[in-house]
Amino acid sequence: MASQWSGLLMLLALAGVTMSIDRQARGDNAPPAESRASLAEKARHYFTTDELARGRAYARGRYLLYGVRMIVTLGLFGLLTLTPLSAKIGDLSVSMTGGRVWLTVGLYGLMVAALYHVVTFPVSLYGGFVREHLFGLSRQTLAAWSGDYLKAMLVNTVILLPLLIVLYAFIRRDPVRWYLPVWIVVVLVMTVLAELSPILFDPLFHTFRPVQDQQLVNRLRILSDRAGLTVGPILEIDAGRKTTKTNAYFTGFGRARRIVLYDTLLAASTPEEVELIVAHELGHWRRHHIWKGMALSAVSALGTLWLIARLLRMAADSGRFGFIHPADPRSLPFVLLLLLVLAILTTPIRMAISRAFEREADRESLRLTANPRAFIDSEVVLARSNLSDVDPPRAVVWLLYTHPPILERIAMAEAYLAQQRQ
Repeated sequence: MASQWSGLLMLLALAGVTMSIDRQARGDNAPPAESRASLAEKARHYFTTDELARGRAYARGRYLLYGVRMIVTLGLFGLLTLTPLSAKIGDLSVSMTGGRVWLTVGLYGLMVAALYHVVTFPVSLYGGFVREHLFGLSRQTLAAWSGDYLKAMLVNTVILLPLLIVLYAFIRRDPVRWYLPVWIVVVLVMTVLAELSPILFDPLFHTFRPVQDQQLVNRLRILSDRAGLTVGPILEIDAGRKTTKTNAYFTGFGRARRIVLYDTLLAASTPEEVELIVAHELGHWRRHHIWKGMALSAVSALGTLWLIARLLRMAADSGRFGFIHPADPRSLPFVLLLLLVLAILTTPIRMAISRAFEREADRESLRLTANPRAFIDSEVVLARSNLSDVDPPRAVVWLLYTHPPILERIAMAEAYLAQQRQ
């Protein structure tokens, strides 16, 4: 009974923290909450009935696929954890590697990864290729999509497999306090990847070139100077050969810091709209969101690893999960199951923090440009090209949305515009 009450209290605390973050992020100058009827009228003002219906249908399918992927993944890791299957894979790994520890861990990890890709591939194929074509968003052939899928799988393997071997080496060395050195390694890898990913990995999937419109480049340079930021190259990415979606992002640290614009965005937007979208990305840097996000990730990683270390020892002592020592690679499915469950439970908080950052970046973009009309127009362009659900259910926003809904962002810009006119 006590454990049930503690679980309920934890869920209530989670909901309270999430709602508190959302409330504080809206700020004192946020527009008043609108009724469903008012939101529906606003949606019809900016979007056609067909655009609203297609965006809703596309988004709801994505919600469903997200749920299916979670259920399938939980089922796989649960099956491996609670049945003899994990032990059989472990025995096979030992026999194939002659019992050499790091080879056994690596091979076991590869086998589990292969099982994961086998069971989730149908979801990836349908969601990432079939459905994107059904909604007219993809321009990729099946061969091209498959090539990207395999490259992503290879990149993940190159990064994660050494980390897995390091993880179990530290567990073997100190089964109680292994989480501290592993945490240091995770933070270092996270920082290095943030610096090197734009240089090493992004070019594997796209071709980059400097933006050709020199007037636009000069405009964006002036904007970045106004924001007090020094940026490297302003690049155009050949997204249009794969998708009709539009986007822009700011990536990297130090010398690797750069602004990246989709060629589809440049084709679909006015210079004012592009400037506004880039101002939003600059707003993230002005508000130090990248560093704050990394700091929060580091803190949450430490807490997660500490909890897993405790639960892993308890599971090994119980002998109920196919391993009797935390360093046994057969414990990997148990660890992955814990990671997934913790990720699901903390998703509302992570999403609330992300939405808070996005609202701050939105406000910064308006301060930098003083152009709420371009803000509204850019939101409409992004929503149309990406088939956004402009007014999703509040529960879905709370659980899954990294950004505020489109209509909320438009309402914020409308309030700013009204203040300008006073």
